[in-house]
Amino acid sequence: MRKLRSSLFARFVLATSLVVLLIAILLVFELRANVSQTTAIVVALLALLVLLGVITVWTQRTLARDLRELSLALERVLLEGGLDRMPQPRLAELNGIAQEMDAVAARVRNDYLQLTSERDRLQAVLDNISAGVIVVDRKLKIDMINPVALKILGTTREFALGRTFTEIHHSPVIDRAIEKSRRGAVVNKEIQITLPDRRWLRVLASPIRSEKGRTTGVICVIEDITSRRKLERVRRDFVTNVSHELRTPVANMRAVVEALLAGASDEPEACARFMTDLDRESGRLVDIIEDLLVLSRLEAAGGTVEVETLRLEEILKEAVREKEELAGKYQVELIFADTGREISVRGDRGLIKTAFANLLDNAIKYNRPGGRVEVSLERADEFVTVSVSDDGVGIPASDRGRIFERFYRVDKARSRNTGGTGLGLSIVKHAAEYHGGSVRVTSTEGRGSTFSITLPA
Repeated sequence: MRKLRSSLFARFVLATSLVVLLIAILLVFELRANVSQTTAIVVALLALLVLLGVITVWTQRTLARDLRELSLALERVLLEGGLDRMPQPRLAELNGIAQEMDAVAARVRNDYLQLTSERDRLQAVLDNISAGVIVVDRKLKIDMINPVALKILGTTREFALGRTFTEIHHSPVIDRAIEKSRRGAVVNKEIQITLPDRRWLRVLASPIRSEKGRTTGVICVIEDITSRRKLERVRRDFVTNVSHELRTPVANMRAVVEALLAGASDEPEACARFMTDLDRESGRLVDIIEDLLVLSRLEAAGGTVEVETLRLEEILKEAVREKEELAGKYQVELIFADTGREISVRGDRGLIKTAFANLLDNAIKYNRPGGRVEVSLERADEFVTVSVSDDGVGIPASDRGRIFERFYRVDKARSRNTGGTGLGLSIVKHAAEYHGGSVRVTSTEGRGSTFSITLPA
């Protein structure tokens, strides 16, 4: 537009110069004529000159204003994608340009709407995808990062954008993967990071190429596989533990049967002893299988349970009554502090009773002769707490964090002698969590333990 203004000014100067030259020529030839005619011609030419100047100035200003409006409108279209129609110029000579600019603006608007729609869809995908996504440009500056990646790396979008990966997180393995991918390679590996917390990650870095095949950036996908790793370890340990736990009673039963077949059945005393051992080991095998079935029921997705309104004091009295014979065998006093209050919960009767029975079983078996086991029930706000306390051997501090793991035993020898499967406390924990509650333990080694199950009332 600046060049166009210069051109108009040049034309104005040229037209004015021609008029002045014409006037000068006329003056030279008319000076010899009548003075009155000369005066009339001069006045006419001056009037013509003034009119020409006015028309020229008006045209120049109108043209400049029209061009400025068209320029601002086009700029708005390019930057914002707005403006439905280009402004109409006052000069008819610009109508063609305005129409062409209208067509260009329409195409720009359509492209802008498509780009906006694609960007919104891409952002929605990035915000809702379960993996972290980082996009870096050719200079390895972060151009895009989604919320999952921000959470994994412990940073913010404002801090991350425009920086290199090294500046936002100290992980040389990921940084090398991005650098290697920028050179055209595809990197896929599992790594472990320690900040902001310890995690296992699967990193997939791939180059972004233009239509000509040039690498213009890198897209790095980060997947948190910590839970998967833990699950694989738990499954592996579970299979190992189950195999070990089942092998022991089966091996003992097989040894007893072989001894009986070898002739021990002909000796009454030996036969009676072996049959007792066989009964004990078969019972232990049944207990392990039943506990495994309970755990499987608790962990199965969509497992069927019979949810009903339960009176906890009735279930506790029933569990205590069933354990009185066991308490007498171990010379332990079993006490239930009945509050007389009607406290109810919603849940599965069998699972809740099994959890209470397991706690009572452990409190009795890991007690000492003459010891006590006290069961209490109380309600606070919207929760109910059942506590089972004993004054037995207690739990070492180093073992308290693992006692709810499957097959974990504090005293393995004593656990096997008492017939424990190592699954009781794991069932208690799963049953409490299944009903929206929790279980906790406080213990002093040599002085006893208290297990508390908290359930929504």
